[in-house]
Amino acid sequence: MQRWTKGTSLIMAIAAAFGLTACGGPNNDPDGAAAAETPSAASEASASSSLPALDPANPTKVTFYSYSLALPTMKAGMEQLIDEFNETAGKEKGVVVEGVPDATFQQYKADISAGKPVDIVQHAFSTLDSSRLSLGFKAYEDVFPKEELDKHLEGISPNALELGKIDGKMYGLAFTFSTPILFINGKLFEEAGLDPNTPPKTWDEVKKAALQIKEKTGKDGFGLAPNNGWTTEGIILSNGGTILSADRKQVEFAGDKSVEAIRMWQDLYHSGAHAVGSDTEVSEQFMAGNLGMLIQSTSMHSGIKKASEAGGWKVYGAGLPQFGDQPSIPVNSGSVLAVRPDSDIKAAAVWEFVKFVTGNRGYTIITSQIGYLPLRTSLADDPNGLKDFVEANPLYRINLDQLSRIHPVAIWPGEYAAEIATAFTDAIVKSVMTDADVKETLTKAQDDINGMLK
Repeated sequence: MQRWTKGTSLIMAIAAAFGLTACGGPNNDPDGAAAAETPSAASEASASSSLPALDPANPTKVTFYSYSLALPTMKAGMEQLIDEFNETAGKEKGVVVEGVPDATFQQYKADISAGKPVDIVQHAFSTLDSSRLSLGFKAYEDVFPKEELDKHLEGISPNALELGKIDGKMYGLAFTFSTPILFINGKLFEEAGLDPNTPPKTWDEVKKAALQIKEKTGKDGFGLAPNNGWTTEGIILSNGGTILSADRKQVEFAGDKSVEAIRMWQDLYHSGAHAVGSDTEVSEQFMAGNLGMLIQSTSMHSGIKKASEAGGWKVYGAGLPQFGDQPSIPVNSGSVLAVRPDSDIKAAAVWEFVKFVTGNRGYTIITSQIGYLPLRTSLADDPNGLKDFVEANPLYRINLDQLSRIHPVAIWPGEYAAEIATAFTDAIVKSVMTDADVKETLTKAQDDINGMLK
């Protein structure tokens, strides 16, 4: 496999961070911890119930396990989020949040197994069901008062509210969130005789532009690493395929439409214009100015913009490419806030933190300082929110527009979540990177997974 030379420390830091930004992906939340006993349940809240009063004189401590705290590109923004809460709403209400860095998604599992208090986790989507079943995470409807919950959720993108639901209940509230974007190197486009202001809209146009960039500049035209996991689902869905049955009892990614979508990618990969390498390597290649187009998470925008400015080229963008006239259907990456308070007073404290970080101020910090999308989309036009930031970073508009048609990334069923995610990704990698028969490869993986589920 071709390897790309590492760039500056900035590029390396941003690229390293990506491995954990696309947290809807298959292996970012490995299911390796031993099952733990469910903690003492907080009283289930009904529509008419309320949480107990907190005492500012004797604040309740809450632990928040966060992968963003462990990443150089996100650490400062997440620390600001926690510190602002502790200094404002937390001090007023009587809550102190302690942030616990968890880069590998293993610390919270180990601490739960050891009986330590683990109250809130910045949790990946793909293995949320496994944590619900074995680690004592609670549905929001069972912990927080319905009236307060409904009121707080007003203003959050309705599609985003569906992302962390399992069997009709919210086991995770969308938190740090992104969609895929087609980043474009304006300099390479212009050198190839292309206009970056009119970017490719379809996959056919992507291939044509990529080949032209390769021919005119000698640089690879397009990159999307087959091991990316989450974006693959959007490619399949955009062509009318499916990933997981509605009842989540079986996978369905080997249908004709799915196979057709992956065959398109296989052809593009072997066309001579597609970059070769892992997610990190392809991202580094783009940030070094040596790749015409890259599909990557919105959360990479800040690092890509800095790299382009340092390299003397301008970054442009477009939404996830589509098949013909069919609008694309992107899926999300990112994380949810999963909760497991062990008492009513702890539930009250957790709720105050959740409200702050997913409120107007919280999402202003998350977008402007960390790079994820504001799920309270009205902030993009709010002078007191993100209006100035979005005007200075117009590519965010592309992703905000995609929220209207986004589809939830797969939450793989229960105890086999990690194995299913790995089998799915391995099948995609084989289908795209080799000359394997796509139908046979996907069908075998689908049959293996469904056999496991049965």
